[in-house]
Amino acid sequence: MGKSLRYFLALACFIASNTAIAQNLNGAYFLDGFAYGHEMNPAKDYDRKGYFSFPALGNITMGTRGNLGIQDVIYTNPNGDGVTSFLNPHLDVKEVMSNFQKNNKFLFDSRIELLSFGFRAFKGYNTFNLSTRLNAGLKAPYELFDVMKNLQNQDYDVKDFYAQAQGWVEMGFGHSHEVGKAWRVGGKMKILLGAARAEANGNRLQLENTGRNRWTATVDASVETSMKGLTWGETETKRHSPQYMEQHPKEKPTYEQVDFGNLDLDDPGVGGGGVAFDLGAEWDLGKQGLVKGLKISAALLDLGFIKWKNTLTASNHGESFVFRGFDEATISDSDWSDWEEEEWDDVGTRLEDLYPLEAEKTVSKVHAIGATLNIGVEYALPSYDKLSFGLLSTTRMQGKYSWNEERLSVTLSPAKAFEIALSGAVGTLGASVGGVINVHPRGFNLFFGMDHMLGKFSKKGIPQKNNADFTFGINFPIGKSKM
Repeated sequence: MGKSLRYFLALACFIASNTAIAQNLNGAYFLDGFAYGHEMNPAKDYDRKGYFSFPALGNITMGTRGNLGIQDVIYTNPNGDGVTSFLNPHLDVKEVMSNFQKNNKFLFDSRIELLSFGFRAFKGYNTFNLSTRLNAGLKAPYELFDVMKNLQNQDYDVKDFYAQAQGWVEMGFGHSHEVGKAWRVGGKMKILLGAARAEANGNRLQLENTGRNRWTATVDASVETSMKGLTWGETETKRHSPQYMEQHPKEKPTYEQVDFGNLDLDDPGVGGGGVAFDLGAEWDLGKQGLVKGLKISAALLDLGFIKWKNTLTASNHGESFVFRGFDEATISDSDWSDWEEEEWDDVGTRLEDLYPLEAEKTVSKVHAIGATLNIGVEYALPSYDKLSFGLLSTTRMQGKYSWNEERLSVTLSPAKAFEIALSGAVGTLGASVGGVINVHPRGFNLFFGMDHMLGKFSKKGIPQKNNADFTFGINFPIGKSKM
């Protein structure tokens, strides 16, 4: 655990492990036989009396989004042996840098349902779920990759590098019921137990070249990480620059610089607690006597926060220092799988060299987990109501990692035990196509789906698409389908 934050920073930049996409299978939003409709809208009804999940396999969702793909930072090794990173000195600089955009985003999300069930009581439909959730994100400018891969004797101005990751356990209690003959409303309360959180903010990095392999660097950056029992460990004593002391005469002449390789973890456990709410409603215009087969729905999900009790903070708010390049770089042309621990640390080491930070006090902090707004419109053909068309608008509200998607779905339910949906989407992070198969005869339910098809893999197993996800689950429905 001693190098956990270094690994977090390295992974965020090296394999782009992370930021927050939908943790639900949106292509299944309009399936009546999908047991987890309540995860996308707590007002959703289910076509059985209830269900209970297969432990830890009831609903597993993982996905990535963004304009930066794994194939942009991991390459086939030039020596023909395995794979290597974009920092490998034998990779062509122009080829590598051509894969990076002006602003690079990569998002990761996962949900694993440990236990879930639903039942009818209290004049409505009730649900319970116990889940683990993780979301992480990276936003990095082209200039940061240029500095790390192709450092030249010139000036650099790197702005807006951000990375974050957070994981928690969620316990949710939901209820929905009909209001009148055309409306259905629902809500869910979630108790959140925080496991860990880390966030890096590189607001600005200026490198002024003063000679061969020497720069005057000015940094405005901060890091915070939250985990029970985590400390900075042994720090390194540094002396403030004369310019800094002139501007801050009351400050001590020395400070403690964070060495992310010395992080120490003692007695880990629950790092924080919080609460969140889901709210939803559905209006059936056919039952209202207006338009047969037309439904409109809306939901606001994950409206809540976690208070982290042990948050370590570190920052550098503009103090200059001398930067002499990456003298400690250890990237070799060996197979990625054969790298020694020191070589795995190389990306983290480069980031530490660029962003030296002063250890500050430990505090408590409150952070929102990121809310999602779903708005859906579905129309079932009056002449054949087993075929329907739906449009779902999803907006993720999470600051720097916010995004929007519009997804059009075609759903076919030819039998009570079988449903299929095909969908296509466009949004701020590109276009995608997906599909869902839901098999649910009496007493058993198996589903598999993707909102973003995985696509092709290289011979070395590197995904060739930036946007990809999958959802899989096994459940046990109670009673016959009422649809």
